[in-house]
Amino acid sequence: MALSESTILETEQEHLLDEALKIVRAESFEMKRSLDKGLQIEAFKHASTMLSELRTSALSPKFYYRLYVDIINELNHLSTFLVDDSNNENRLQRFAEFYEVVQYAGNIVPRLYLLITVGVIYFKMEGAPKKEILKDLVEMNRGVQNPIRGLFLRNYLLTCTKELLPDTTPDDDSNPAGTVNDAVEFIMVNFSEMNKLWVRMQYAGPSKDREKREKERRELRILVGTNLVRLSQLENLTFDMYQKIVLPGILEQAVSCKEAISQEYLMECVIQVFPDDYHLSTLHEFLEACAELNPDVQIKNILNALIERLAIYAVQEDSPGIPDDVQLFEIFSLHAGNVIGARENMPPEDIIAIQSSLIHLAIKCYPERTDFANTVVDSTCKLLKTQKIESAAPNSNIGKELLKLLKIPIDEHKNIIKLLDVSELSNLIQILNFRGRAIISSYIINSILDNENSLTEEDHINGVFKMIETLVEEELPEDVEIDEDFREQQELVAKLVTAIHNDDLDTHFSLLKTTRKHFGKGGKHRLCFTLPALFLH
Repeated sequence: MALSESTILETEQEHLLDEALKIVRAESFEMKRSLDKGLQIEAFKHASTMLSELRTSALSPKFYYRLYVDIINELNHLSTFLVDDSNNENRLQRFAEFYEVVQYAGNIVPRLYLLITVGVIYFKMEGAPKKEILKDLVEMNRGVQNPIRGLFLRNYLLTCTKELLPDTTPDDDSNPAGTVNDAVEFIMVNFSEMNKLWVRMQYAGPSKDREKREKERRELRILVGTNLVRLSQLENLTFDMYQKIVLPGILEQAVSCKEAISQEYLMECVIQVFPDDYHLSTLHEFLEACAELNPDVQIKNILNALIERLAIYAVQEDSPGIPDDVQLFEIFSLHAGNVIGARENMPPEDIIAIQSSLIHLAIKCYPERTDFANTVVDSTCKLLKTQKIESAAPNSNIGKELLKLLKIPIDEHKNIIKLLDVSELSNLIQILNFRGRAIISSYIINSILDNENSLTEEDHINGVFKMIETLVEEELPEDVEIDEDFREQQELVAKLVTAIHNDDLDTHFSLLKTTRKHFGKGGKHRLCFTLPALFLH
């Protein structure tokens, strides 16, 4: 049986990796032997030859990563030896010399790996020019512009310097490495360079391999995101620094790169790694950037992720909640409208998904403000009618998203009386076709029964029957069969009678008469199911 092209490529990659690792093992052995003999310069030469294997362009990111891990493990032996060696006399001068020597390595990739390895140990010594070392390391890495090599090199830099970056308050000058300001600058430079390299991956190769490169890029995104995680871990990072330096820098990178995968990942990363109260206070800046993103970005995912996080924050027991001066719903409504308006070709189902996020926010954060939910439902109706969408099938993309939106207030309120306050729901239900309206009507009845809601007033009866009129009053389309599904739906309508109750007998009887009027509009095929329920009740 002939092997597939992917299997052949995988086999070739395995072979190339094995050949590289043979050289790595041989040079690592010689490196360790030189160290045992106290020949550090010779050890650097063997380490440089070993690291030269990372100059390859023949390996895919997956196999390059495997090579990188093995080489770094071997390089750790050099680090461990040098740390022990740094306890000897004249160590500061010796490491200043080592730091200079490794900069003469023949090729830039091994040179910079060695510079980071030696520089980190040199940095830890008392009297070392700490600020200069950090600046050297982050700036000299600009010399590697190959996307894969550059990404992994800068990842090594970030990993090695994790515990070295200064994290003292901006006004504390006791740390020779600087303050948290210097740490922020270091990480932001590293982040922006890594993002540029990551984006460049997309354009490195023939267009026929574009999909493969996208998959590889997604697998490497965590290398870029680690910078943002590291920023969020700085204990002395203040909100002021986040607002003035960090967030603008990230958003500038995201918007300017004009590349959908990068933009979507960076925006979602910001949402996940920084505190909720930071998001609340920078909503305008973040959402304004959303309107400038590539049209291919799944903006609905970004808005949904942010809304979901803030909604959880708002209802947590130990949360201070949404501050009174933050008009959360109004801000999101404004910017959601701007985003939709900026994308002329946005699919209707994406518009509905954004509106779903808004109604979720409205109900979660402002459960008593049913006018907010009504505003969303009304604007959704208008947006869809503008696009001439009048009869969405429940199994279409539009219908699926519309059903999701309609179910949000039903599920969240669990109370039909509260749901009736969202009066525009009936108009939105009408955008579904007959089958879709029947599905959501059944869902409403089941919610009433499952949550043991009581219909105690005539307004309740009329409001509910307006919402579910497809199952009760609407004329049956010619293609609707009187089948098992139809019978189940009508039996469900009949059960609704059990929710009607008022302690005053006259009022109770009046409610039943009102129900009878609604049932009477259903025609002979429905009455045989619904009327008996009234008599039995």
